[in-house]
Amino acid sequence: MSKSIIILGGGMVGSAIARDLKESNYNLTVADWDEGIESYLAPFNINYIKLDFLNNDALKKTIEDFDLVIGAVPGFMGYKILESVIEKGKNIADISFMPEDSRALIHLAKKNGVTAITDAGVAPGISNLLFGRALFEFDQLDSANCYVGGLPQNPQPPWWYKSVFSPIDVIEEYTRPARFVVNGKMITKPAMTDIEEITFDNIGTLDAFNSDGLRSLLDMPIPNMVEKTLRYPGHIQKIIDLKNNGYFAPEKIEGTAKSLINDWTPEKGNYDQTIMRLEFSGMKDGKELTETFDLIDYFDKQKNITSMARTTGYTCAAVANIILSGDFKQNGVFTLENFGEEKKLVDNILHYLSERNIQFK
Repeated sequence: MSKSIIILGGGMVGSAIARDLKESNYNLTVADWDEGIESYLAPFNINYIKLDFLNNDALKKTIEDFDLVIGAVPGFMGYKILESVIEKGKNIADISFMPEDSRALIHLAKKNGVTAITDAGVAPGISNLLFGRALFEFDQLDSANCYVGGLPQNPQPPWWYKSVFSPIDVIEEYTRPARFVVNGKMITKPAMTDIEEITFDNIGTLDAFNSDGLRSLLDMPIPNMVEKTLRYPGHIQKIIDLKNNGYFAPEKIEGTAKSLINDWTPEKGNYDQTIMRLEFSGMKDGKELTETFDLIDYFDKQKNITSMARTTGYTCAAVANIILSGDFKQNGVFTLENFGEEKKLVDNILHYLSERNIQFK
């Protein structure tokens, strides 16, 4: 009998996870408040349950008969839902970009015998996995940098951008202070600072700016770490202008968000791409070395799945398989850098992604 999975959140990424895992013959159910998702999922034989995520009793009752829960909700509700799932004693893989530190629930997870793997997406997610692997493989890892962005393949003015995941989380990325590490000390700066140019083959030159994407990586013993978001030139300058003119003030940000969401919604044919560069420098095998890994992934036109949903969702699906197969059985709350010393787990996830044509150069 196939194991059963419930995905909380049937948006762009949640539905991509559901479709991918359904192809592995799991019994899939998606829970969401939006009934329109049911008709989208029906052709793939994926079940649908209407659920108000803010109703804690209903949430716990809904998940009680499933072998695994996957969290794919917007970040602002991620922590509370994660806590409820752990209280119910259910294993979970989660991609929500929650502002809270999920590891605060580690004692609850251990008490309830739960395996919770959070930030199981692209960045945070794949980036964490490779940070962890680099720390293990280098004799001494001096610096680790991550540059990442989800961008349109054909950017158009005035924004040079379309939002391929939760627009609320995009705006959060522009407003949340950015933390990074310099010479072993954590530094905090406003988001959108320290803009630099990064060039990619077949893409061109992009702007990279500070964002708060390191999260759990801040605790790693790497003396210099930074995460920056990538955008086409011209975009972030317009966002900074909005901020400087008061449009991100508490009394205005809701209206600003609605306007930006309207402007950033992709139309049919607005294909996206995910671009990531990871740089690791230090001593390896007795020599000074810098390793650079580039990932460029594109919209899947055959399946009509965005690149951001592919890279985020398929990473989460790989993590779900690791939990359900029993390859990872520890109780607690984990992020993917925790797998760095486990070559089998790292290779398992990278192979899973490679089979779906998500590969680093």
